[in-house]
Amino acid sequence: MHVILSGYYGFDNAGDEAILHSIISALRIEDSAIKITVLSNNPPQTKKTFQVESVHRQRLAEVNQVMRQADGLISGGGSLFQDITSSRSLLYYAGIIQLARFHKVPVCIYAQGIGPLRRLVSKRLVSYLFNRSQYISVRDRDSKAFLQTIGVKESIQVVPDPVLGLRTSFPEKKTSNTICVAVRAWRHHQSYKKQLAICLDALYQQGYTILFLPMHGQQDYMTSVEIQETMHAPSEVLSDTSSFTERLQHIHQADVLIGMRLHALIFAAITATPFVALSYDPKIDAIAKQLGQPVVGHVEKLNWTADSLLEHVQMLLDTGEEHRRYRERIKQFHQGAQDTASSALDVFKMGNRSRSG
Repeated sequence: MHVILSGYYGFDNAGDEAILHSIISALRIEDSAIKITVLSNNPPQTKKTFQVESVHRQRLAEVNQVMRQADGLISGGGSLFQDITSSRSLLYYAGIIQLARFHKVPVCIYAQGIGPLRRLVSKRLVSYLFNRSQYISVRDRDSKAFLQTIGVKESIQVVPDPVLGLRTSFPEKKTSNTICVAVRAWRHHQSYKKQLAICLDALYQQGYTILFLPMHGQQDYMTSVEIQETMHAPSEVLSDTSSFTERLQHIHQADVLIGMRLHALIFAAITATPFVALSYDPKIDAIAKQLGQPVVGHVEKLNWTADSLLEHVQMLLDTGEEHRRYRERIKQFHQGAQDTASSALDVFKMGNRSRSG
């Protein structure tokens, strides 16, 4: 079987590279002989890292050629269908699905977070394409409800984020007196950075080492440095070129993660590291709720302070029984993430029997 993966791949985004790794691993568990081609912004790096075939996502003649030979298209995971910044990326991912439909290749919408979609034309396009896809799975109930409100009539499954299915082989956790921090810039808002710096200074005074983990290249690195320079206490910023496995290892070794990036929170979950989230998007609130971890507040509303963040961190550091329940909750997601891969391949097998019949 030959499957094409379409997502935000090859852009040095640790979260999306972890999604790609997780989907590839899950597919290979289901079918060790599967051929996988990834549409990537950096095909040589993608080939080397994941041992797959890869073509440049913008070289449409090459994309068309591999699509003609494919048995299925996986669109996802991540948040591909949104128009909050512009419609260009949405139109790209929609175009890839339409190309698959042109070649009668079955389409699976795979563990996606949907939205925000603000333009009527965006909503109509997503509804049109999803109603003509063979399998739809989303990573939270809000995404399912939203798809239903814009007219998606097909069955929609709510499944775990693919990265929650990632198996890790780290040694048992030990106290390290380290707090990891994964932040991002958000529009023109600045005051949250000052509150974070005050909280991190207080944690340093309590004996904790502060480590910033940029999840999305240079932009997260610069935001981390900006907060670091606001602090009075020393801290470290990990290189923005570190692999997602290095970031995963650092989060595993931490006592608590303070995070804004979705996949930093998911990395915390799969390594059983407690986290407190700082939200900028409903997807952050959704994953924290799923995993039973606190959200201190929202960057735009600033309905929190350095003191309230510090209180949440200290509560996580002091809670033994709740941590045990957290670990048990995470185990439930492992099989669910694997089941998504199994469902996708079943759909492709069925679709290709229909094509050959």
